[in-house]
Amino acid sequence: MKHVYTHDNTMIVNSAKNILALNGIESVVKNDAISHIHARHGINNTFCELWILNDQDFDKAVSIIETEVKYPEVKEPWTCAKCKEENEGSFDLCWNCQTEKSQEST
Repeated sequence: MKHVYTHDNTMIVNSAKNILALNGIESVVKNDAISHIHARHGINNTFCELWILNDQDFDKAVSIIETEVKYPEVKEPWTCAKCKEENEGSFDLCWNCQTEKSQEST
């Protein structure tokens, strides 16, 4: 088991865990149950940590965290070909009509 990521926000660490899972990497979050008591124990003692279960996944996990969590690619907004609604670049479906982003979308 190896440590791959630390953050003070448990939601961000759990998002990183989910991204690793989507890439076939098993991991666990440590310290997420105590993150709400920062004031009592000091913020430096309560960071959430992400640990991978299989050491051989370390390099892949670190690379995924770098590209997907720490420094994600900023995607340009796009306009739905069906309803003409503008969508955030990270959306694969139109938020308004749930139409999938297509090659025709701008």
